[in-house]
Amino acid sequence: MKRSLLLAIVLALVLSCTGIGATTAALADDIYEVVIQFPTLGTTPQDLQMVEDAINVRTEAEIGVHVTFEPATAFDLSNTTNLMISSGDKLDLAMCMFEGGVGNYVNKGAIIELDELVAEYGQDIVAAEGQAMSGGYFNGNLYGIPSEEKMGRVRAFFAREDLLEKYGIENDPTHVYTYEELSAIFETVQAGEGKSFHCVAINSNEDMPFTYMNPVDHLGSSLASGCLENYGIGTTTITNLYESEAFAAYCEIARDWYGKGYFAPDCNTNTDSALIQWQSGQYLGMFASAEPDMILNYNLAMQAYFGCDAVPMYVSEPAAMTQFYQSTLWMIPITCDNPEKTMQFLNLMYKDNEIINLLYRGIEGVHYNFQDGSDCVISYPEGIDNSNTPYSAILNVWGDKSKQYVMVPSDASYYTDLAAFNASISKESEVLGYCFNSDPVKAQLAGVNSVISEYLASLSLGVVDPATELPEFISALKAAGIDEVIAENQSQYDTWRQAQ
Repeated sequence: MKRSLLLAIVLALVLSCTGIGATTAALADDIYEVVIQFPTLGTTPQDLQMVEDAINVRTEAEIGVHVTFEPATAFDLSNTTNLMISSGDKLDLAMCMFEGGVGNYVNKGAIIELDELVAEYGQDIVAAEGQAMSGGYFNGNLYGIPSEEKMGRVRAFFAREDLLEKYGIENDPTHVYTYEELSAIFETVQAGEGKSFHCVAINSNEDMPFTYMNPVDHLGSSLASGCLENYGIGTTTITNLYESEAFAAYCEIARDWYGKGYFAPDCNTNTDSALIQWQSGQYLGMFASAEPDMILNYNLAMQAYFGCDAVPMYVSEPAAMTQFYQSTLWMIPITCDNPEKTMQFLNLMYKDNEIINLLYRGIEGVHYNFQDGSDCVISYPEGIDNSNTPYSAILNVWGDKSKQYVMVPSDASYYTDLAAFNASISKESEVLGYCFNSDPVKAQLAGVNSVISEYLASLSLGVVDPATELPEFISALKAAGIDEVIAENQSQYDTWRQAQ
């Protein structure tokens, strides 16, 4: 760490211990306190205060902002945010995580529009996020700021390399595999491994193979309100995907896979994640996203358990669609007293390498060290690993992720791999920036979602016969009002399209 920054951090820690500069009341008049959610998996990092103090050394001097972290478990993040806002508690930056966009917050009047703030203070955000900014729009206005380094996604079936080699199965990384081709691979592997071995690790709470192999744009909502098929390209008609020929064909394939044991008999009741099941040694692989960081993660998992790599067998093309940019979005709640200063800090998260890596990696020499000769590849200090590190931002939502240091065994090639992936995106939805407002049909949508919860998993895993269950599913969707929901979506989309 640079000597000046280290001295400044030590001073900040001393001041904190003596009660100076640690509370809102003690802040200088020209320093604004930004209270920002720090998403966790239930455990607050031991050294969070140390990192907060280090950040404030920079932000107070540079932009007149003092950061205060508000730890919040991701498992109850939405409820925590809504409770703080409804109670009038100070909250300047909130995280919308895996909620399908910001619509619910906008309809409650809980967050503010960001268009003018980003135009004035957020140019580094726009430069970093580019088209991913489309995920933060609702009713034609910007309400959320994404934290994406990947400008799209690509889907794959990840398979154990050792088993592919064992059965002479070659993977073509330029090929998009079909159901029939995967079926032939599954048949070969299971014939050799036996009936107690299964090919696809999955459970009923996870995305189904159909969603990986039939890319559609969710239009800022979910399949319950319709979609645009074929990556959102070449059509303006919103459809009920569950009523499509493609879904009917998939249900027949799923029934075949279940009957042949490619899915485990308990696939619809097993609550273990696909990754945990895969690591048991009783599965060939799992469906997942296959960008550079995901390939690295699954390789690490397979190397640890089986001493081999995880091979991505691609089942879609690299694509940009609305839902890919809605996973994590920063919002400014109505409880923020100074949106201008808050946006300045948010922009700094995307601009400043040191701030970005303080947030994500902690403090050099304490939480990580640079590898010899590198300014971007790091490792844990002696005696520390990912199981006992005193600082971990395990839910990585921090700024421009393409500027974050990479941990060994990654190396600097990660950055070139990421750039190459972003350049490879061949499919771009024609509706980026449109987001369905479901409020006018929220009663019908609730009913549709209830029907989907009842039928979808068992159909998609082949547990039930689609000849009888699929017509019942479609009939129940219609009775719940899916046609009305899609009609409202189509009307809003037509209006939006005419305005572009």
